[in-house]
Amino acid sequence: MATKDGLRYYPEKASGTYKYRIYLGYYHPYEGLWKSVSCGSNSVTKGALNAARPKLEQKVRRILDGFNKKKKELTVSEALNEWYKFRDGSVAVGTHTDDIDNTRVFKSIFGKWQLVKLEKDHIKDYLMNLNVAPSSRKNYRSKLNLFFQFCEDEGYIKESPMYRVRLPRHKETLAEKQKREDKYFTVDEMRLLLDAMEERAERSTTETAKNNKWRRRMFIEFQFSIGDRISESLGLRYQDIDFQQGVIYLKTQLDVNSSVTNPKVKPLKTTQSERSIVLKKREIEILLWFWERKHDGNDFVFVQENDHLLSQSLINDYLKTFHDVLPYKLITSFVSHAMRHSNVLVQKELGVDEQIIVARGGWADTQMISRVYGRHVTPILLEKADHVLKDFSVRNSQKIHEKIRNIEELSGEAARA
Repeated sequence: MATKDGLRYYPEKASGTYKYRIYLGYYHPYEGLWKSVSCGSNSVTKGALNAARPKLEQKVRRILDGFNKKKKELTVSEALNEWYKFRDGSVAVGTHTDDIDNTRVFKSIFGKWQLVKLEKDHIKDYLMNLNVAPSSRKNYRSKLNLFFQFCEDEGYIKESPMYRVRLPRHKETLAEKQKREDKYFTVDEMRLLLDAMEERAERSTTETAKNNKWRRRMFIEFQFSIGDRISESLGLRYQDIDFQQGVIYLKTQLDVNSSVTNPKVKPLKTTQSERSIVLKKREIEILLWFWERKHDGNDFVFVQENDHLLSQSLINDYLKTFHDVLPYKLITSFVSHAMRHSNVLVQKELGVDEQIIVARGGWADTQMISRVYGRHVTPILLEKADHVLKDFSVRNSQKIHEKIRNIEELSGEAARA
């Protein structure tokens, strides 16, 4: 190899048409790589190299111009498919599934548009017209932000239109505040609900209806006690349970796109979600209760009498039929996800460390406890605070601290019991 005036040349192979092959290096800005183009020549004199250079530079321009043209004509659908491929394998399977789900409507509306013609007003109108909660709208916006950032990095567009998208700040209404604060059940409330479920089950006119109501009642108690995501419980199989050690291993969840007659599982959303949970005595009893009523050939735990899997919508509808038991609570609180909120609050009442709550719940850190699940104030938490602060003053603060330690010791004993 030899180099002259920025060009490299090599003797051509014996089978080649020319004596030499001349190369010009160039940087491909969109692929982020150094590449080269070449042409043949029978001479490497200065004149021959000078004659080869314009040909090689024209080749480079043709390559880059063709690449630019291709990228400028890219449709939104094509760009999204490239983004999906990029994200597949680089993020958790559950997150990648969310990528597709959260951009499905966007793709159906703008899929045939040229990507470069999509402007901020189009995106803003799309987001504002979504019939979703403000928190969900934020999630949709975050996904689009990631997508357009990818497009900018790849050179599909000069600048992401998301930089200029401004959505009005949502001000929480009183109704939304009440709905958020009411979304949990105390232990006493849950006891009343479970008693009512048992009573209604025993009044059933057929054995099948009675057994199905008992299955729903036992599942709801399990959810309240363990506090995992409902997709994790519904996807639970007997192979995930070690009855001897009293442990369940959560590595998969129910694929909500599968049916109750042909349920399928998929990986959990993040690696932090994968965990093992030491079961309490009552949780083992519930799992064994289902095992004793297990049908041959079905490895899923929480099934109905007809061997169909329990579903989230079925449990939510069933819970709402018991609104009359606790009429002072909002009907929107009678959903399966309220069990997860309730479980966090029970642990807080018992003084369980937040890091333990996070580990059992499958979150990445304590932010979800402080921002979402732990924001409720239960009567027991209020009572504890009132008891501690009742006689507080600067002078007797030492006594107050002793009182707190005593409460924590009692809470620890209650938790161990």
